[in-house]
Amino acid sequence: MSHQGANTNRGFIYCGLILASLSSCSATRIFDIESIPLVKYVAVAGRNVTMSCPGVNEHSLVDTLTWKSSSTVAEFVNGLPLASNNRITLLPDNFSLHISPTVASDTAEYSCLVNDRHSPEAIVDLLVQDVPDPPGRPLVVSFTSRSVHLSWAHSQDPRNAPVTNFIIESRVGENGGWDLVPPIRTKNNVTSHQVGGLLPFTVYSFRVIAINELGISPPSKESYYFVTLREAPTGKPVTTIAHNTSASSLYISWKPPPPDTILGEFLGYRITYRKRDPNSEDVKEIYIRDSSVESHEIHNLQTYTQYLVSIQVFNPEGLGPPTTVLVMTDEGVPSKPRNLSILEITSTTIRISWQEPERKNGVIHGYRVYYVYQNQTLLHLPILKSDAIQNLIYYYTLSSLKPFTDYRLIVAAFTMKYDGETTEVSVRTDISGPSAPKFVNLTCYSEDALFLAWRIPQHFYNSVNHYIVSYRNMDYTRSREIRISANASILETSVVLQNLTTDASYELKVRAASISVINPNKVILGPYSELRKITLKANCDQHPPPSLYHPYADYDLIVLAGAVICCFGLLLVILAIVLWKKCFNTTYTNEADVVHADQKQQQQTQIDWKATCDTNGVIQTTVPVTKIMQNGNHRHLTIDGD
Repeated sequence: MSHQGANTNRGFIYCGLILASLSSCSATRIFDIESIPLVKYVAVAGRNVTMSCPGVNEHSLVDTLTWKSSSTVAEFVNGLPLASNNRITLLPDNFSLHISPTVASDTAEYSCLVNDRHSPEAIVDLLVQDVPDPPGRPLVVSFTSRSVHLSWAHSQDPRNAPVTNFIIESRVGENGGWDLVPPIRTKNNVTSHQVGGLLPFTVYSFRVIAINELGISPPSKESYYFVTLREAPTGKPVTTIAHNTSASSLYISWKPPPPDTILGEFLGYRITYRKRDPNSEDVKEIYIRDSSVESHEIHNLQTYTQYLVSIQVFNPEGLGPPTTVLVMTDEGVPSKPRNLSILEITSTTIRISWQEPERKNGVIHGYRVYYVYQNQTLLHLPILKSDAIQNLIYYYTLSSLKPFTDYRLIVAAFTMKYDGETTEVSVRTDISGPSAPKFVNLTCYSEDALFLAWRIPQHFYNSVNHYIVSYRNMDYTRSREIRISANASILETSVVLQNLTTDASYELKVRAASISVINPNKVILGPYSELRKITLKANCDQHPPPSLYHPYADYDLIVLAGAVICCFGLLLVILAIVLWKKCFNTTYTNEADVVHADQKQQQQTQIDWKATCDTNGVIQTTVPVTKIMQNGNHRHLTIDGD
């Protein structure tokens, strides 16, 4: 039996006549007759199909006609075509059944009964193929931080076309779009799949779409939300500020890494720091268990030291990669210089040396040297580091000091910001030479001898240990010297130079010397006295010249002035007494008292030239020149000359 379709321009209709048993039909048979032929139509849902009524053509005489499946679909009664819905049309020329458009539910066995016949001439089997029904909701069987294993049920109705494979769609987050992640196409119709390439600690849901030869099904219900497992963070904090705040503290601030790199619950930050020294293994750590904190200050660090500071985020799974910066603490106070030593001492200079502080705590720019004496602190000019160093040792000489004076020397390093701790040493300068002695007598002692005497120097330190007398016959150029031991308790020293040349002129000078308090083997000479000249003559001892200098002239003037003042005061007292007696007519003064008062007055007005006077620790007294050889406080030496 052949079949001619209508409306072929609306879609492809595949039809054919197939003889089959009733048990092979999927639709419910209206008639249970094996001998009735079967005409099969296959249509695609959404397209049109026209099914001819078997045994009827345009020349057939038709009074009534009915199309039935499980119920009446269309009929021709009283010359009018009737249909059960607006998709179905009964064509008037050959009473074909036209369905536009078809749906999968149109699939059924149809019969066309003409003129109230009880059985059709053939059974019309319509198969409408459509995309499958949605698969079942996917279930999460297992998952890791990067993958998930899904499983789902097949579509309940494949719609007359087998499912060939599936599409798996993913959604990130609860409000994400399904089109943001590329879909996954399975290679077969197996209802499970391992989805990879996921992000750790991320919310996902999935849905599945079935595919057959006609197209794709509607999406399944989405899976229940789940969160992939955690991983250690992959993001690094971004350092924004890193600087020192003092000599022992640092400040650092940062910005957190992107949230999608935390890969777990953001618990906070870990800060580690250590010295830059590669041998340093002392790493300290600080945990900040607050993810909102973005800065921190580190304390109790070493002064002027470079530190490597690292910042990491952490979650329950572990630590992320670190961000490391190099920061240096500020300069501090240098420790005291080492090994301050005294190298050389003179009467006006002290040479010292020292080494750098053990802890510089900054860049040492130089050193300050102070010296203290008599409760006064003086500062020498700052010593630049490059000016005084030799082989890692610093040298400096303090000058313009006072002889035989106690000093306290203080040395401190300094940086651009701070003066360092001080180290000190106490020392006394050496003595300087005594001042020049003064001649008190230079006499022609005999025709071949001179007598000379001098007074102890007015200024000397510690002691006077020697006198050096230099004399020269003016007819010659060479001078001769004699050294005399001295004692500071002896105020005057005299000497007789013998074996000189008669009628010769001589020039003489004398100076004092003291032994160094620093080096006992060193004698420090003072300046010479004023040069004196004298000529030896015969019989000069009978007419001695006057003394060149009276050692006590100044003292005699003082005593004389004191005596005058005392007399003047005594006269005033006597005058007052006389006036008092005259005014009050007193007559009870006896003669003995007056005599006693006169004697007392006479005693007070007399000067004791033999009395001694202690002036600044030097005992001064008058010695007549004629008795100079017998004075116990005078030293006399007789020395041969030439």
